[in-house]
Amino acid sequence: KDIRQYIELSMQGDDTIDTRLEMFRHQREVLTQQIQQLQHTLETVEYKCWFYEAAKAAGTVDVPGAMTDADVPEQFRAIRQELRGQKMPNGEK
Repeated sequence: KDIRQYIELSMQGDDTIDTRLEMFRHQREVLTQQIQQLQHTLETVEYKCWFYEAAKAAGTVDVPGAMTDADVPEQFRAIRQELRGQKMPNGEK
């Protein structure tokens, strides 16, 4: 739909420059939001990888689960604190 609209506007000439510019500005905003959401998801997955690597080394999820924030690598502290308020269906945090 957007591509079709853009092509139609392009064919109308320079009178539609402002409209086309606004279309690209809007698309930039949409993409920026998607990138931010993906970055947050990646941070969560990276934390979970660390968590399960620590659990595997300890032989139980109780060890990384019981760690204080000071024991958790700094790059994972914020996401851990965010996730701590969300209980998973299996009881894991």
